[in-house]
Amino acid sequence: MKKFIISLLFINVWFVESYSQSVHNQIFNKTDAYLQSMMDRLKIVGLNYAILINNKVVHKKSFGVANAQLQVPMTLSNSFPVASISKMFSSIALHKLLSVHHRSVNETVAAFLPKRTDLPESWRKLSLKQLLSHTSGIPDQIDYQIYLAPKSEKFVIDGVKNKPFSSEPGTEAKYNATGFLLVRMIIEKLANQDFESYMQKEYFDKLGLSSANYGGFKKVVPNRVTCYQKMNNKLEMFPLNYSSPMYAGAGLNITINDLIKWFQALQNEQILTKKQLMKVWIPIKLNNGKEGGFGLGWEAYRLQGAYRMVGHGGAGISSFRHYWNERTNQNLTVILLTNGALNWKARPNQLNAQIANMILGNN
Repeated sequence: MKKFIISLLFINVWFVESYSQSVHNQIFNKTDAYLQSMMDRLKIVGLNYAILINNKVVHKKSFGVANAQLQVPMTLSNSFPVASISKMFSSIALHKLLSVHHRSVNETVAAFLPKRTDLPESWRKLSLKQLLSHTSGIPDQIDYQIYLAPKSEKFVIDGVKNKPFSSEPGTEAKYNATGFLLVRMIIEKLANQDFESYMQKEYFDKLGLSSANYGGFKKVVPNRVTCYQKMNNKLEMFPLNYSSPMYAGAGLNITINDLIKWFQALQNEQILTKKQLMKVWIPIKLNNGKEGGFGLGWEAYRLQGAYRMVGHGGAGISSFRHYWNERTNQNLTVILLTNGALNWKARPNQLNAQIANMILGNN
């Protein structure tokens, strides 16, 4: 009788898991078909995507090519320049350092960098929270044609230090590259080493992220895709270039598999506790009480019902989104990395949201 009950339980578990997998396969066939249709409609060159449910990988697939000239097929082993998705890594590394050193995001730039008198006093008064949540109002280097591959941090600082703030600190959430230059400086101060070396030693090596490294399009990176953009109604190479002063905000190259591995480690509390992580993911409120659309280094929104979303886009060609239900704690992660398209009528963040809707049954 005991053996019969055990056998019955085993059969029941097997049936439930098989049924669940069958349902998932039906959904993933639909998400694959949807992305294939978007590949055709938008003329996306190549794409890798992955779906995680409750931190478990349930589906991954590649589409298109990694290099249009050579027609090299895209694979899950291809590395991507993920642009601003880099900010998620920097934010988590910074919060780990803050925890170790018993520091707070409410402290000012001056408190972290007391000897950096080359920084304007108005910058030194800003809080780390304002920098991470893009609510500082600090002059954005991009607005002054100082892009993401400057020859030095001094070049950036000298180029914008006398420019006016775009808004009073705390009154507006506006994407800002200069703020993450200061974030990198603070990470280096707390870590007592340069940013790139710290990330390599403490995260890429320890977590086994063998594909992860920093560098722009001039750097030779094994298996990295070639990126493309539309210019004069034609497909041209998209030279995503970055230099070390800006690596906290952009410049990471990584495969989708290693991106998954890092996020799973984060979810499994190998880096921060769940309580610490939720503080990073809470949307920061502006002075008027409204939410600004950013947490601490992550995009963060409250969606319809009990759902919330965090993540980041990357150069308008990639999208990382983590969705979860506050009531049930059920969660879904959709990662979508592309190397560009000829016709971006819909951007990766929109494609990501549509995939999430298909899986969550809201479509």
